[in-house]
Amino acid sequence: MLTALSIALFIGLFICLLVFFVVSLIKMLRQRRVLKYTDPMRAMDIVGRVRQLKVRGQEEAAVLLVQNELAMPADEARSWVKSI
Repeated sequence: MLTALSIALFIGLFICLLVFFVVSLIKMLRQRRVLKYTDPMRAMDIVGRVRQLKVRGQEEAAVLLVQNELAMPADEARSWVKSI
């Protein structure tokens, strides 16, 4: 019984770490798309501002912000804003 419990605990821990790794990887890839256009500190600032606009329901304003700040093409900016 103890070995079954320890195996279940190990599998659960492994799955949690795998999910954490995937979430971190997705976050890194999203920021990498912006890093083609700007430096890391500015990218984090823009990501925060875009998230605020999306929470307020102003997705078009967020797309315009990304286009103006980063000179990103419209389709790519819209795709990036939706991915955040």
